[in-house]
Order: sequence, then C-alpha cells, then structure tokens
Amino acid sequence: MADTRITRKDALLYGGAAAGGLVVGGAAVAAVAVSVDNKKPPVEGAPIVARYVEGDLPSMDPGADAWKRAERTYVALAPQQIAQPFLDKAGVTSLDARALHNGSEVALLIEWDDDAVDDLDGIRRYHDAVAVQLPAKSGAPPALTMGAPGVPVHILQWRATWQRDIDSGGKTGVDQIYPAVVHDVMPDDVLPPDTAQLYWVGREAGNPLSLVTRSTPVEEVVAEGFGSVTHLSRQTVVGHGNNEDGRWHVVIGVPSKRTVGEPLAPGTSWPVAFAVWLGSEENRGGRKHIANWQTLVLESK
Repeated sequence: MADTRITRKDALLYGGAAAGGLVVGGAAVAAVAVSVDNKKPPVEGAPIVARYVEGDLPSMDPGADAWKRAERTYVALAPQQIAQPFLDKAGVTSLDARALHNGSEVALLIEWDDDAVDDLDGIRRYHDAVAVQLPAKSGAPPALTMGAPGVPVHILQWRATWQRDIDSGGKTGVDQIYPAVVHDVMPDDVLPPDTAQLYWVGREAGNPLSLVTRSTPVEEVVAEGFGSVTHLSRQTVVGHGNNEDGRWHVVIGVPSKRTVGEPLAPGTSWPVAFAVWLGSEENRGGRKHIANWQTLVLESK
C-alpha cells in the first residue's frame, strides 16, 4: 500500500507547489473531478469550480436541485501526521466537493462516507465534523498547517453536535447522552437568570461551545499556525448537514465579503483545503483527516 502520509516537511515545503492535489511522499497527486451523472471519465487536476447562479444559494439545503449544476471534485484525504496528536490511520480516504456562488455568497457542498452518526459529546464520545480552510489573502497558498504568524487563514468548521442543537431547538447534553440520569436541581431552577448565569462558567465567559441556543452549526475562526485558533466575535457563516444512507452531506455558505481577509470575488481563484473528523473513530483536535490545498475557482458573472 502506498504511503499516504502528509508530513510537516511536505506541508511546509510543498504546500504551494501542490495546490492542486494531495502531497504523497513529496509528490503531488492531482484531485479528480467527477461529473454529476458519474458517467464521464474522471478528469485529473480539475479545480473546484463555483458556478455562478442568479438568486439565493442553497446554503442550508444539501439536497437542492441547484447543486446539480456544480461538478463534483474528488479530494483525497490522509491521516494528519504533521503535528501531535497524530491520527494513526485513515477512517475515510476521500470526500467530494462542489461549489456555487451568486456574487455575494459562496456555498460549498462537502460529502463523505460515514455510516456512524456521532452528534453527541461525552466521556469518550466525539462528534463528526468537517472544516474548510481558506487563506485570508489571495496568492500562493500559505503553509497547510493552519497558516503561520503573519499569514492568517480563515477556517469554517461544521459540527454534527451543533447541527443537533439547532435541529432539536436547544442545547443537547447529559440528559440526551444518559436518558436515565438523575441529578440535583440546576442553578436555573432556583436562582434568578442573571445570578444563575454566574454558575455556568463557560456561558458567562462567552465560550461558544457553551451556548444554549445557536443560529448556525458552523464556527468561523481565524488562525496563524498551530495553537492559535481564535473564535470570531462576528459569525457570518451558515450551513446545514445531514446523514443519509451512511453519507454526510454538509453545506457551508460564506459571504463573499468575508469577516476575515479579502473578498471572494467573482472571477478569482483561491486555494482551499479540507479536514474531516469521524467521531466513531475518536477523532478530535489534531486527530483528523486532511487534504492538501485544492483550487477553488469562482466563475465570472
């Protein structure tokens, strides 16, 4: 079996040169585009082309007919073995990506195989997720390793747990993981709201993981290398995901005039990278599947 690891050296030295595909042992392996009807032969090296469409985008509907206008691109995934904690082996080897834009928003549909739906966090329980990474500035791709000091990247991460929160109309947690749990009264049961809030430390501190209600299942962050991920105070990205027949279908929509970096303008091309987490395989943090830089082309109006 071929060695599919992406090493730290690969990510730093070959990231720019391999913008069209996965780096395997220092060599670039091109992404493969698959036609919508899956009848045409694959086309090597094809970019992810965001077709221009009039009107609203299906930014929260992975099953919309509008997606039939966008060609799917096959993107290879490899276990993250650039920085600890490593992912020892891959649980998924590829994803499909396609894109649309209307001049004011860009939407990406990302699909991968996963027959175990993991949308609750607990002790030794982890969630499914996918992330899209875009440079803040146009030009050559920055280091794949979440950017570098002075070279920020814009990351959009969809979480299955946050999707469940939204679909259920409230934050899920202990009562859902352990339906038979018995616990004492909670601060909200006996104290005024402002006082009770003080006992929920994460909520009081503004930790986005502790929010009781959510408006989007996608978190928008900026990073300049390992350990620098910063939640943005203004969240503008939307999305939706569902799992059908053992396959995740996740849409992420970002305004063309982004919170971070230069606009994603019609007629421009951008490096784009992806990461996937499988909760059933205890993926979390750096234990994830990664793809090297691909090319996202925004069709002119």
